Amino acid sequence: MKTYQSIIRFWKYYLFFLFTFISVAANAQEQNSSPEDIWKLERILDSIEVQNAGLQQFALKTNASNKQAEAVKAWDAPSIGVGLSEFPYNVPKGMEARKMPMIRVQQMFPNFARQKNQKAYFESFSQLNKNDRETMKNQLFFQAKNTFTEAYIAEKKLAVLDQQEKQIQLLLKIAEGRLQYGKADLPNIYKIRAKLSDLKSQRIKIESVVGQSSAILNSLMNRPVGQSLKIDTLADPAANRINILSIDSGYIQNHRSDIQRISNEIETDKLQQKSILSQSKPTFGITLDNMRMAGGMYMYNVMAMVTIPIAPWSKKGYKNEAQSLDYEIQAKQKDFEDKVQQTLGVVHKQQLEIQTAEKDLNIFKTEVIPAYKKTLQANLDALGENQGNIYETLTAWEDLTMKEFEYYEKLSDLIKSKIELQAAIQQY
Repeated sequence: MKTYQSIIRFWKYYLFFLFTFISVAANAQEQNSSPEDIWKLERILDSIEVQNAGLQQFALKTNASNKQAEAVKAWDAPSIGVGLSEFPYNVPKGMEARKMPMIRVQQMFPNFARQKNQKAYFESFSQLNKNDRETMKNQLFFQAKNTFTEAYIAEKKLAVLDQQEKQIQLLLKIAEGRLQYGKADLPNIYKIRAKLSDLKSQRIKIESVVGQSSAILNSLMNRPVGQSLKIDTLADPAANRINILSIDSGYIQNHRSDIQRISNEIETDKLQQKSILSQSKPTFGITLDNMRMAGGMYMYNVMAMVTIPIAPWSKKGYKNEAQSLDYEIQAKQKDFEDKVQQTLGVVHKQQLEIQTAEKDLNIFKTEVIPAYKKTLQANLDALGENQGNIYETLTAWEDLTMKEFEYYEKLSDLIKSKIELQAAIQQY
């Protein structure tokens, strides 16, 4: 019996020193890691804003709309024609018609008011492109934060697996030692070994989550998807607090780029409407004809031209088009109001979810987990005194492992709720 108790004490001291060594080594490795090797969330977001190809497209779209704005200042191309003029073409008997080669040049002058309005219309696209860029950035940041959270939680679960694997290995050594003295059942030993295999299976799945998250984050940063990426696990993403007391309809209108876009679309539609209505102003042109008469003399003809856009069959086109934009503007105003109201609802819903999740997580951290740890430790101490039960200790170990994993699932839900709230108010 003394020999068995000596074995138990040996493994307890061995495990204590082993845990201490692993903890010190891990801290030393973390401290000696180069800052360039660790990717904090802020660094990832900064890299996405600079390197993501999707965000780079909007500068090119703005350049395209600026070129369109410059293009509207162009005049219509002049036209030139060559023909034969005959006078008179119905020749009476005894007379001879005069046939004269003729050249005609024609130029229509632009509607300068319409050109000015069209230029302002195309220039307004730059603001829409800016809104689109900010909206896409908000979506990419939302995806990156969620993916970062998945990797962060996976790393924490791997740490739990490391700890729980050491504990179950100790329990296996104790059970095998007690088996020699008839103090343990063989089925319990097989069950402990099965739990070790379960941990290996869980490790493979969790490590896969880490690899998948790294691939997604690399793709968002426009890096090779297979490149190594080690995230920062020291910071606490759940510590971020959001004050919604200052969030009202005015805040939403000024910070949500997709809602700002609706407002800017209305202004763009008004500029387009103004450009369309400028078609009611006449357009002028001039025609010059030059003819060579018999005997080498020349004859010319100058003609001024003007369009009449107020003609009934003409004005109904641009007037109806302008009126259709009135309805478009009214529809967008309703859409604007609806999105602001919906966002306020989402914000307050998420805030209530966050408050509930924080309370639940705090109880889990300060009461539930410590209670399960004490239960496991009491069973291990009882084994050390040759009084405990292997099956009860294994059950306590399973319960603690399950609750620690459940804690990190709750932590993940809390962090993602905060991320969703940040996306709703477009807070980076």
